[in-house]
Parts: sequence; structure tokens; C-alpha cells
Amino acid sequence: SEIMDGSIAFAHRPDASPLSMLGKLEFRSDRVTDAVSGEAGGAGGAGRTALLVDGDAKSRRLIASLSTNFSPRSAVNGAELRRHEFALFLGARYNFDQFEGLGFSGTSALVGADARIGIGERFELGASATVRTNLKDDVTSFAYSPTIGVVPVEGVLVTVGYNIEGFRDGDFGAARNTNKGAFAAMRMKFDADSLSFLGLGR
Repeated sequence: SEIMDGSIAFAHRPDASPLSMLGKLEFRSDRVTDAVSGEAGGAGGAGRTALLVDGDAKSRRLIASLSTNFSPRSAVNGAELRRHEFALFLGARYNFDQFEGLGFSGTSALVGADARIGIGERFELGASATVRTNLKDDVTSFAYSPTIGVVPVEGVLVTVGYNIEGFRDGDFGAARNTNKGAFAAMRMKFDADSLSFLGLGR
């Protein structure tokens, strides 16, 4: 088996702006030779490829994504806080695969949106929705859920939700939490003070 994964990314997060962006371009390639379905890898030993086929196969994917977050400032007791957040996620994927000498290709587009409203200093309520469509086959999948966020300690946000509808996606599923059912995510804020125990910022 052979696996290749490469990516480039950019981030735009100015301190004074309520808008931030993160873009990423990835190329992923999985290839197996003389594979047996259900066994890890192909000829020559075990691997970690995601291909579950018999024979020879190659899967190559070009994946692009752009995440934007808008978090306006609000004044509370004379202090400027960011308690609300609105996010938009755009993704596209082009597959060009081969199985036993036959070629297959397709393009998928994905759009996701999130809204989170802060309630006090420790809680937030929100909603998340994602739509994925295969442009060649005209197949569309949906994922949507209510979410609840809790700040257990300063700089840490724990979010839980439940996708009423959902779908599996090996490339975008982790970033968008699209699997049907319950999910949880945690975000942590790091700065020079957070990592002072490592001797940074001295």
C-alpha cells in the first residue's frame, strides 16, 4: 500500500477585526496492490489506507476549503467581549480514482453554516447545518443539529450537539461533525501566557 498526503494553508486573524479566515488546499492519494478486502494494506505488508477493495486500486483527491468566522464585539459593563459567533464553511473535492484499470471521477461541493449566541459568560446556544452535493450524480446529503456550548475554564469551550440528519464523509466529516447522532468538540485558546510553562515568550 502507498499513501501520500500534502497540504498548504493560510490564515488571516487580525486582532482588531471581528472577521477571521482559514484556507486549505490538500492532495491525498491512496494506492493498494493485490489487496484483499478486509485486510489492512495490500501486498508487502499492512498499511493504513482507507481503501477496502480486492485487487489493485488507486484513489486520489484534491480538496479545497475555506472557513470564515465573524465574531462581533459587544460592550458589557464597560468591557468589550465576543460572545456571539457566525461561521461559514465552503469546501470542494475532486476525485480521480482507478480500480482494476477503470477510471472514475467526480466533484463534490460542501457548504456549512454555524451560529452561536452567548448567554452569560459560561454558556452558548447554537445551530449547525451542512449540505453536500455530488455535481456529477446530483446526489445531495444534509446534516443539521442544535448545539450547546459550555466554558468550564477560561480559554476552553466544550460543544455538544446532535445531528438529526447526517452523513459520513472521510474528508470533511471531522471538520464539520456531519455523522448522524451525538457529537462533542473542544476548542482551546492558546497565547504566549498559556504556554509560559514551556519557557516561551521569555
